Amino acid sequence: MENTSPATDRPQRIPRIAWIVGAGLIIAFIAIAVFNVPLDTVVYYGFFVLMIVGHLFMHAGHGSHGGHGQHTDATTTAGDATDTTQPEDQPTRHSGGCH
Repeated sequence: MENTSPATDRPQRIPRIAWIVGAGLIIAFIAIAVFNVPLDTVVYYGFFVLMIVGHLFMHAGHGSHGGHGQHTDATTTAGDATDTTQPEDQPTRHSGGCH
């Protein structure tokens, strides 16, 4: 009889966001404890950094918008049956991102 367990053999990974939040909290603690920065200043700049980093995570993979719109190929002629461009009236599929 084969023993099957729900656990996998790969180790658990800590999500990237947990590393970022942890690093931010350590930086905030160092700023308050070592450099005597007031708490309200740390919270203010922390909120500002949170907005910038959150915006970058929302737009992940949207740097060049590659793959959007019509695909043009120099070797394809206008009457060729292998033309894979989408007609103007059909929208292209878009997955992920903010919009």
